[in-house]
Amino acid sequence: MGTPPIGSALRRGRLLGRSVWLLAVAALASADDFSAQVRPILQESCLDCHSTKKQKGDLDLERFTSLAEVKRDPKVWEAVAEQVASGEMPPKKEKPLAGAAKQTLLNWTHATLEAIALAQAGDPGPVVLRRLSNAEYTYAMRDLTGLASLDPAREFPVDGSAGEGFTNVGSALAMSPGLLAKYLDAAKEVAQHAVPLADGIAFSAKTTKRDWTNEKLAAIKAFYARYSGTAKGESRLVQGIKVDVTGGEGRLPLARYLTATLMYREDLRTGTKSVAQLAAQLDLNAKYLGQLWAVLNDPKPSLFLEPIRASWRQAQPADVPALVAAINAWQGSLSRFGAIGHIGKVNGPAGWQLPVNPFVAAEDFRVMVPEGVAPKAYLVSLALLADQPSGKLTWSKARVVVKGKPDIAVALPVAPFSGVIEVTLPGGLPKGAEFLVECRLAKDVSEGACLQARVLTAPPPAALSLVPTQAPINKKKGGLWSDGEGAMGFAAPLLAAEGGKVRQELLRAAQEFREVFPVALCYARVVPVDEVVTLTLFYREDDVLQRLMLDEAATAELDRLWAEFHFVSQDALQLVESFDALYQFATQDANPNAFEPLREPIKRQAAEFQQALLAAEPKQVEAVVRLAADAWRRPLKDGEADQLRALYRDLRRQDLPHDLAVRRLIARVLVSSAFLYRGEKAVAGEKAAPVDDWELATRLSFFLWSSAPDAELRALAAAGKLHEPAVLSAQLRRLVQDGKAARLAREFGGQWLHVRDVASLDEKSERHFPTFLSLRGAMQEEAERFFADFFQQDRPVRSLLDADHVFVNGPLARHYGLKPVGEGWQRIDGVRAQGRGGILAFAATLAKQSGASRTSPILRGNWLSEVLLGDKLPRPPKGVPLLPETAPPGLTERQLIAQHSRDPACARCHDRIDPFGFALEGFDAIGRARATDATGLAIDTRAVLPGGVAVDGLNGLRDYLVTQRRDDFLRQFSRKLLGYALGRAVQLSDKPLIDALVARLQTGEGRIGGALELIVLSPQFRDVRGRDFKATP
Repeated sequence: MGTPPIGSALRRGRLLGRSVWLLAVAALASADDFSAQVRPILQESCLDCHSTKKQKGDLDLERFTSLAEVKRDPKVWEAVAEQVASGEMPPKKEKPLAGAAKQTLLNWTHATLEAIALAQAGDPGPVVLRRLSNAEYTYAMRDLTGLASLDPAREFPVDGSAGEGFTNVGSALAMSPGLLAKYLDAAKEVAQHAVPLADGIAFSAKTTKRDWTNEKLAAIKAFYARYSGTAKGESRLVQGIKVDVTGGEGRLPLARYLTATLMYREDLRTGTKSVAQLAAQLDLNAKYLGQLWAVLNDPKPSLFLEPIRASWRQAQPADVPALVAAINAWQGSLSRFGAIGHIGKVNGPAGWQLPVNPFVAAEDFRVMVPEGVAPKAYLVSLALLADQPSGKLTWSKARVVVKGKPDIAVALPVAPFSGVIEVTLPGGLPKGAEFLVECRLAKDVSEGACLQARVLTAPPPAALSLVPTQAPINKKKGGLWSDGEGAMGFAAPLLAAEGGKVRQELLRAAQEFREVFPVALCYARVVPVDEVVTLTLFYREDDVLQRLMLDEAATAELDRLWAEFHFVSQDALQLVESFDALYQFATQDANPNAFEPLREPIKRQAAEFQQALLAAEPKQVEAVVRLAADAWRRPLKDGEADQLRALYRDLRRQDLPHDLAVRRLIARVLVSSAFLYRGEKAVAGEKAAPVDDWELATRLSFFLWSSAPDAELRALAAAGKLHEPAVLSAQLRRLVQDGKAARLAREFGGQWLHVRDVASLDEKSERHFPTFLSLRGAMQEEAERFFADFFQQDRPVRSLLDADHVFVNGPLARHYGLKPVGEGWQRIDGVRAQGRGGILAFAATLAKQSGASRTSPILRGNWLSEVLLGDKLPRPPKGVPLLPETAPPGLTERQLIAQHSRDPACARCHDRIDPFGFALEGFDAIGRARATDATGLAIDTRAVLPGGVAVDGLNGLRDYLVTQRRDDFLRQFSRKLLGYALGRAVQLSDKPLIDALVARLQTGEGRIGGALELIVLSPQFRDVRGRDFKATP
């Protein structure tokens, strides 16, 4: 939104207003003798029908005997001026006003009204006790609780409209005992959504502890997912049940980070990009990206990292999958997963992700015998440290094992050896035969030696190199990364003397690898499933995530999520019951003593949690007190906080449990008149005065958001700064840019155009328009999206009529004959050439202003005349028959209307409105473009508008409105926007402000931002009327 020069505009407006006022006074000076010049005209041309006795149309002009009487009721004279100027009065059957008399009456009336308007300009209007409308109540509840799904007013009576046609007008917002009861029920229902926390309360879309626990669990998982990736988990049988024991969540997303380091390697090396910049660009974690970059470029030798560095230095982005696979292989060699269900038990694992020591002094190998006449095996020994003494391995107990037969011994060299030895195995062995051999370090091996042993069934490459030891092998069930039954071994073990210095250094090297390349960042599953019966209800392990990726703020957020999760789930109390049940279960077929070390910690945690529950109670009460200040949109007055605390104590003395007492207290806050009403107080004296900053914040937020002020507005109000023009203008722009400004689009735009209920419109004939029900929601949403874009992009007001774009989803685009890209909502430009664009071509407006099975030029014309142009039309005469829903055979819908309009009693209005509707006959009753009607007769969109202007179709009508009726449209728009902003009917004293709005919108591009700022900075918006206000006589 642009920033118009509001200050200078207001100063110019005041100078102009003063000049006009002086002219008006001069005009009135020659017309002071009301009886001599104006009353004779009334007597001759008006009082036959509008006397005190007859009062036709409830109008009594005879009672105005002096100028003072006119000033006391100027609204009557506004209507007189409109009717006389339009030619509606006197009626055609009566003697018309002579030209001079008509001009005298109009000049006097306009001058008098102008003088009255200027004398009272800026009057804020009457002070009313304004109940929140249903929409405002709903939005305020949603914003107060943060729950967009709440619909507390769904059972409320429908609000009526008043003022300028909106539901936020105080005079239309009545209260009844029945409605008050509904408010209480709604408040109690909302209170059920309160979630008790250790430091206060929050609100949830759900109302049960189970659901709240699941929400907190989902929040933790979502936090983990922001940083981690997924991989294939590992399944195994647990007591006959197949479970995913490791889980695929929470993994380190290596590929993304490695790709970044390769794609931008030169930028990072040369400093063209910093790590922080690259992380922000690619949505990566800067902390881990920096550590990874440092490790990959570290010249310090490291046994397990060096092969990865060498590959990375030669790699291109396309090589990332191979690089990831190499790292994964070493991850599987150096880490394993423990069974969470056994953590804490006697001899149970210390955690979930555990280090693996790949160094052994001896190892058994078992490989399948390859098929062939003379199969071979290759015993491989590789010295890993070039600058260390080479060691030797002793291979022994070589044999072939065939199920059901004696082992077959295989000869091997007796002396220790290094390198590769080829072993010929017996031929003709059955399928499934296995070769077994043992290896160990030679007795005289140096403590500084480290070797890798392998048994291959194919010749090894000429150049041997270090390979991953591979995942620990379960010798009964195959490879596993997790605990299981059976002894564990390695496919390619590293052999080094125990206790040697080299072995300790290499163990540190393994830890260095794990520190930068862990398998998982966290146990993102949270709820373990690796045991059928377990005491571990929820498990947290995210120290790796914290170390590699989180800063202090993120760590604090994660800790808060876990703290809330534990408090809401009350797992410390559940664990006591679970322990007792599990202990009894274990006595049946196992040793329960394995669980004994857990008994006291579980009891202690439960006792501590009980104390935490008690400590949280006063904090939750204080949270409701703070909620009251937000709900009531002002600081609490003296004694109000104490009254709420006293109510809580009274409820507890009535034996209500704490939880229920807090919910009753919340309901009390939400049923208070301070929440249900926007109660403004008139200031003392006759003159208007500025509202305080809290009331100003409420006015601004309800205007733009239909809801209560947010934290920033409240902070400015508390600081006493919001009333400052620059601050108020800045907040106006901020609120318009917020997503909640869509409510301004819905409530103002939808009500002004009469399309706010199109999504529930059920009056269309399903036989004639079978697609309407599936499209009506999109029709309404198009209008809302259009207006939201209009306000937030600060578009010219004329674009409401001549916009060259639409907002449609796939079905609505096809309804319009457009070609969408996909099915979602999208903006399509260049639509004027295709007969669309602007509010005149909305399917919502065209469908709403039509009949059930046919179009209605009358409805459309009346809507355009009254809603868009502000024309005042007389009521239709009594006894006019309704038109049939379908045109008789041989007649178009337009011809049907034309026959009806020939009735002299109807022609006066139809001559004004029907041509507008005829120009829109190119659209059917649900807004589709058409060239023929339902019977195949050609559509005629030509029309001669009032004043004799000929137009043809939408384009001609749009051009007419933008050029010849621009001032009328802008004035009507300004009137409607001002009435909505003030929540009342526009009054005569608002005319100078409306004039200023029209002038602003006629200047330059006439963008909506300037109009919004004029309204918000106006006295009408910022002031409140004095308690002893008296209209200027």
